[in-house]
Amino acid sequence: MKKIHVALLFGLLLICACTPDRQLESLFLRADSLLEEQPDSALRLLRALPSSRELSSRESARYALLLARATDKCEKSLLPCDSLLDIALHHYDDNEREQAVALLYKGRLEVEMEQTEKATGYFLKGLEIIKNYPEEIEIRRHLLSSLGNEYFDACLYEKAGEAYKELYNYCITEKDRSIALNSLGSYYSAIEKEDSALMLQHKALEYAQASNDSTIIAISALHLSVKYYLKETTDTALYYARMSLQWLPKNKEEGIYYANIGDILLDKEEQDSAAYYIKKSLGDSTDIKKRASTLLSLSYIKEEQGDYQATTDLLYQVVDIIDSLYYKEQSTKIQQLIHQYDTQAKVREEHARGRNTLIIAIGCFIFCCLLITLFYQHHISKRKRLQLINEQKLKQAQARLTSLQTAIEESQRIVGLLQKEHTNLIQENEKSQQEIQEREASIEQLKAEKVTLRNWLFKQSDIYNKVIKLSKQNVSSKKELKVLTDTEQKKLMETVLDVYADYISDMRTQYPKLTDEDFLYLCLDEAGLSPQTISLCFGNTDTHALAQRKYRLKGRMKGEE
Repeated sequence: MKKIHVALLFGLLLICACTPDRQLESLFLRADSLLEEQPDSALRLLRALPSSRELSSRESARYALLLARATDKCEKSLLPCDSLLDIALHHYDDNEREQAVALLYKGRLEVEMEQTEKATGYFLKGLEIIKNYPEEIEIRRHLLSSLGNEYFDACLYEKAGEAYKELYNYCITEKDRSIALNSLGSYYSAIEKEDSALMLQHKALEYAQASNDSTIIAISALHLSVKYYLKETTDTALYYARMSLQWLPKNKEEGIYYANIGDILLDKEEQDSAAYYIKKSLGDSTDIKKRASTLLSLSYIKEEQGDYQATTDLLYQVVDIIDSLYYKEQSTKIQQLIHQYDTQAKVREEHARGRNTLIIAIGCFIFCCLLITLFYQHHISKRKRLQLINEQKLKQAQARLTSLQTAIEESQRIVGLLQKEHTNLIQENEKSQQEIQEREASIEQLKAEKVTLRNWLFKQSDIYNKVIKLSKQNVSSKKELKVLTDTEQKKLMETVLDVYADYISDMRTQYPKLTDEDFLYLCLDEAGLSPQTISLCFGNTDTHALAQRKYRLKGRMKGEE
């Protein structure tokens, strides 16, 4: 197959040399047909176009979109496409579909350069254009996905969630739905809705399996493994981690998958197995930051095993990587400066082109004036007539100028009124906020008074005096302590349930599984009774049974939350 592609490439180039325009169109069509199934072949075909070949503006714009699309599908850097994409953006109008495509790849290029604001602007503008083309679902999906990722990286989680939800609405295939649900799962994890995130990840895995795309299945299973690992369900996390590694295609990087299994096994304290997978991840990892993290995890294992020499060597490697990351960061900054300089140079070139155009226009104007002057010298009558017309135009211009000045003054007056109205609204809003704060403080004070009054009512009861009397017993042994009788306990229960009825009603709504004895304990604790006194109320002479009751009560309340 590779030989066929090479032969086809040389054949196309040979034909292009004979009939340039027609065969260039054939090359573009061939590259477009290869993009979906064989993007690598399409990229080689496009890059083989001779640099000496002069393309028109339309051809350059089309070539830019094809090259950027092929480069993006091959997961390569879009920086070589920068100047070509600028040509495409300049060539296509703001209402054309191709303009939205150019904005998509220009935005992804800015993401590479860490220019978040510029990238977000390109994606938003592309979405505005593509609204006029409801049939272009794929372009809309790519724009929404990239925009959602930018919002997510900027911690604008609500906006990211909206973009991901809209992205899911435009998904047709199981593969696209799985990708969208993976993104939505990350969004729900970010806003700490782990149950929803876990449910979406399971659904994403189901769609991935239905699509039979091994890469998407591996990614979805990996996300599920990470979710369960964070929930400390290590056995389930290990199951999905191994599933993800099983489905991962051979040509994909396996480092992150091995590292995930290693972290889970390390959490299960299976250090030898963890070290094995972590070492495997080192051999397949191309991300230098992940490699540093993996080496650090491996150093912890070696330290636990008592191999301090290996621990020291690993830490030295981590330090070396940190140093290289620093220099790489400096290199990235230099690349950003170069990109910024190139952009400024393009702006200067446009300004220079504009000045040249202006100079030419002024020269033409002067030349025309000379011709008109010569013409006027031979045709005095016509010159006077033209002079009269110019005076009339001048009067019209002055009248128009006066009208515009009046409109400007009226607009300034309206702006002043609107600013004044805006200031008044701000003051009213501040006053409302102050009133809300005062009412909230009043509510809290009334709640405190309510609690105090409820405790006072309880302290006026006979059974409370009986309880206080029991709490003041002076005996030499706990066995001699007197406790409430069954009748007194029943009376205490009735009194508490009556006095603290509203408090118990609120607690019962929040924790419906609590018993009356649980509410009795909570109310006695609310009244400020000591643990020893509360134990006497339940018929116990020590606080051991009360501690067990308190532990079980906390467990049930936490479980219901």
